[in-house]
Amino acid sequence: MSNINYDYIENYLRNLKTIENEKLKEMSNYAEKNHVPIIERESEEFINFLISMQKPKKILELGTAIGYSSISFAKRNKCIEKIDSVELKSEMAEIARKNISDLDLDKIISVHESDAYDFLLDLDEKYDLIFIDAAKGQYEKYFEAALKNLKEKGLIICDNVLFKGMIAEDSLVKRRKITIVKRLRKFLRDISEDKRFISSVVPIGDGVLLVRRKDEED
Repeated sequence: MSNINYDYIENYLRNLKTIENEKLKEMSNYAEKNHVPIIERESEEFINFLISMQKPKKILELGTAIGYSSISFAKRNKCIEKIDSVELKSEMAEIARKNISDLDLDKIISVHESDAYDFLLDLDEKYDLIFIDAAKGQYEKYFEAALKNLKEKGLIICDNVLFKGMIAEDSLVKRRKITIVKRLRKFLRDISEDKRFISSVVPIGDGVLLVRRKDEED
């Protein structure tokens, strides 16, 4: 479990709505069996709800893994016309492309094999939503680099920001994760204090951060 909520709450939320798509079920089982980190079920539902409200046409995803998140977003939301997803590991990118092809989503989802930060440096497109789910210790760097690619009314979503509860509780911090925890704590603190943005950390799944720019009405 994630150490974010009580186990019985997580179990209830995860069983409240089952995965309807057979391919996504297969992918979820594969991820569990092979220890591939994919989006938590309750976070998946929450983000799909946000997408259904915001109606983004173009999404940038940093961290493809086997393609579960981007496929879930595209299958559940007809408003999405394009998802650019970036994955560093060749073997993961290959599996993701196969999963995407199996569902005939090749025209919507493109997997780019690259370091996420390097990809952002050369990217000049604008997106309605940017979903960050790559190396946790690099979130602040990704966020700053991605801002130029976010549309004025766009939303940035960062997953796993509470990092199994380690961000909030020192006793949970594993020695080999100290650097990541320090960087994530700094990132969350900096975002919460930055007057340019409105942000919120939602304690669901492994922690979801929502960020948007302030406008004249805020």
